[in-house]
Amino acid sequence: MNETTNRIKRKFDENALNYDHQRRKLIPCFDDFYSIPVSIIQTKTEAPSVLDIGAGTGLFSFFLKEKYPNARMTLIDLSEKMMDVSRERFSCHQDIRYIVADYTNYRFEEKFDVVISSLSIHHLSDEEKQKLYDRIFFLLKRAGFS
Repeated sequence: MNETTNRIKRKFDENALNYDHQRRKLIPCFDDFYSIPVSIIQTKTEAPSVLDIGAGTGLFSFFLKEKYPNARMTLIDLSEKMMDVSRERFSCHQDIRYIVADYTNYRFEEKFDVVISSLSIHHLSDEEKQKLYDRIFFLLKRAGFS
């Protein structure tokens, strides 16, 4: 991990317990921010495989899981403490996989029906974003949604 990545990880570890509460205060139209993307995500299966990149506390995944209760979710984030909050959020679900790693270089072994992300990719440089978008394309199953 480079210094920028380490700094980001430390900040999110420090703020994990208050993150969701702060997010509602800081994001104008908070409910629209999540409900609109969830409303446009369509899959051909009732149990899609979903990858949440930079999942943090799992909030975006939570909203998508309400739409697709049988979805098999994979959440990846740098911050162990953010993932701890996510594990607590989904404590009643057995179909969630948690990965604590840098998603820019993690080697996924499967393809997904849906790839989502919120409030994470903007931390990357333009070059890193382009590389990530290329990877996402190859991580999607044919007819997948990103």
